[in-house]
Amino acid sequence: MPLPTKKKSETEQEFVSRCMGDEMMIEDYKDQKQRAAVCYTQFSRRMKNKSEASWDDVRKGDSLGLI
Repeated sequence: MPLPTKKKSETEQEFVSRCMGDEMMIEDYKDQKQRAAVCYTQFSRRMKNKSEASWDDVRKGDSLGLI
């Protein structure tokens, strides 16, 4: 389940909108509030660790921590 990643020039609003509409995200996170939480978390992690983000970051922030 790869999470969407922020594009270089994408704003938070653009990323979250794209993330919320992503087919895999909709399938994996049917609850809209949970999907939004995952998208916002993914955006903030990418902004915080711009060049240092890795799959380990994604695993640490897996949605299981949000449930």
